[in-house]
Amino acid sequence: MGAEEREGNEWVSVSVVGHDRPGIVAGVSKVLFENACNIEALSQTVLMGQFAMIVVVSLLKGASIAGLKEGLEALARETDLEIHTHGIDPQEQLPYPADETEPFVITVRGEDRPGLVAAITAILAEQGINITRLSAEVVPAGQQVEYIQIYEVDIPNDLDFARIQRALSERGAEIGVTVDMQHRDIFRAMNQV
Repeated sequence: MGAEEREGNEWVSVSVVGHDRPGIVAGVSKVLFENACNIEALSQTVLMGQFAMIVVVSLLKGASIAGLKEGLEALARETDLEIHTHGIDPQEQLPYPADETEPFVITVRGEDRPGLVAAITAILAEQGINITRLSAEVVPAGQQVEYIQIYEVDIPNDLDFARIQRALSERGAEIGVTVDMQHRDIFRAMNQV
């Protein structure tokens, strides 16, 4: 679907949460298709047996939010999932225009303990840095395990990148973890399989 066909359409975010099992994505996408919705973006994951997905859709000609909600509510009852819809303004999808930010990846490594995410995200929030993706997991590291967080962030161009990196490193040292920050392009080049 071309950009001109998207203009003027209503946009809706659909969030789905529940116990993981086969067929959830198929069920949701079927309801979206049957209600004349075009999937614009989708992100889905499974964490410790819990399924989570967010889908942004545009309603095509003839579609209605009421019909979509009715179809998703029926699916939620049948599958014991929590499904929520929320209307969104496509003009407000991004907190910053793309040319006003640079994409960075922040990696946090160390021993798992309460408060790690709060400590790092406090600095990001103070600086007005938007987190676009965050993952955290415990991975084997020799005879021990290591807790790793990976943040993908958009840093406004008018901020001092070196100062932010310094603040993150200092906070990491205070809480006993290492914190590295790299431009996303460099991170991807260094971590290609």
